[in-house]
Amino acid sequence: MANFKTTLSPATKKLVAQAAEDSSSIKFAGAEIDCVLAYPNLVEKDPQSDKYAVLLHITNPESQQTVIDMVGDSCFETFRTRDLPAGAHNPIRDSNERNAAGEFAFKHPAFRVEGGIVIRAKTGYAPTCVWGPNETPIDASEISGGDNCVVQVSTYGYSNQSKGVAFSLGRIWLISKGTQKIERGTGANANVKRIDRSRLRFNEGDAVEAA
Repeated sequence: MANFKTTLSPATKKLVAQAAEDSSSIKFAGAEIDCVLAYPNLVEKDPQSDKYAVLLHITNPESQQTVIDMVGDSCFETFRTRDLPAGAHNPIRDSNERNAAGEFAFKHPAFRVEGGIVIRAKTGYAPTCVWGPNETPIDASEISGGDNCVVQVSTYGYSNQSKGVAFSLGRIWLISKGTQKIERGTGANANVKRIDRSRLRFNEGDAVEAA
């Protein structure tokens, strides 16, 4: 499972999701993953997949090994080998992978961690969200991209119109709020070259009157 690069183009992602649902797949028992959330669709479904979905950025070695083993288990159950067959979707991606144009596939600077991996987990049901040492129930709106969480995921293999392994999303346990947002629309802003504010001169006489 050393090759983390996906073989799917954006145009085929929806077909893969549908194929997974239509296939006779076996879902394995879940595991808890220590991660940072990115680009969550937890309050409303992702319009592209019609699922609640989130990226998990995983740098903890134990959690990394857990997801690698889970993919291997589902791969063996589906294809009778722990190595994904040619053309099959690998759900584990390198956080520093580059696209065909040589640009980072995950552009937000938070992904620039040596050895980091990324998985995408989805579910058709609104995920249960909890917070803190007592695992107190909270609303999904209180969880943001960039937050440190422990997330329950499970894997399943599929082989129909498309083939591969995917992750299902379970409970999300918020451990701590992140220091930077990893939300849609904020990745580009994080890389904006800022003007030197000391050179700006404001005309205090043109202050806007309050309505």
